Amino acid sequence: MSLTIALIVILFSTLMAAFASIAVHRKVHLDVRRRHSEVGTAVFLQLGVIFAVLLAFVFSEVWSQYNAAASAIEFECGSLEDAATLMSAMPADQARPLLAAEAAYVASVVKDEWPEMFANRAPNNGADRKLTSLIQNVVRLRPTSPADLGTRQQLLIYLEQAHSQRTMRIFQLASGIPIFLWALLIGLGAILAAFVTMAGVESGRALASFSMTFAATVAAILVLIHLLDYPFEGALAMQPDHFVTTLQKITALEHSLQ
Repeated sequence: MSLTIALIVILFSTLMAAFASIAVHRKVHLDVRRRHSEVGTAVFLQLGVIFAVLLAFVFSEVWSQYNAAASAIEFECGSLEDAATLMSAMPADQARPLLAAEAAYVASVVKDEWPEMFANRAPNNGADRKLTSLIQNVVRLRPTSPADLGTRQQLLIYLEQAHSQRTMRIFQLASGIPIFLWALLIGLGAILAAFVTMAGVESGRALASFSMTFAATVAAILVLIHLLDYPFEGALAMQPDHFVTTLQKITALEHSLQ
């Protein structure tokens, strides 16, 4: 969801609440609304508490997953940079192909995988194969000394950490809120907005302002949840800046061997 669509959804919800409150103020007599206010207020408060708790829980989960995706990106890039630093300390004939393979993987994430995650919520199989091939190449290294053996083991640790964080990043692509939960949130929000439009307020302007404020607030929170729900698309989509920086560092280390 783009920022423009998000603003349109909020504006549309606000206008619908305004039209509904105006229609209620004209069609439903004030005495009728006031006679039902005692029961209506009690029901509104009970539903409001349920809605608030559910909304807070969903927002907390979505925000947590959004931060988990950001952490996965940072840890993946950090592990790749640590692995590149170790590779650069190896003999040049061994380091060059490994650094080139790692740079190819990071470049594939930036150029191929990120657009695919944004458009299709799917990983790029080519990028995954490049990382798998890099790990296999490190496993095939033949250490000639205990120090080389330790370097290979540490390289594998860094690359396995990068692979684990990549798995976490990919998992966040499709771990959205279920449709049933969305229907429940929107339904409860609409019901509560209807209760507000039926308030026993004498002034039509005051009734409209109350309804518009409530509808705009609920719509804005739901829109924000949707924007955070899929961290690699929409107005709040994460950018591959960390991977771009990592690619620059790996490339610089690769050039330093020449």
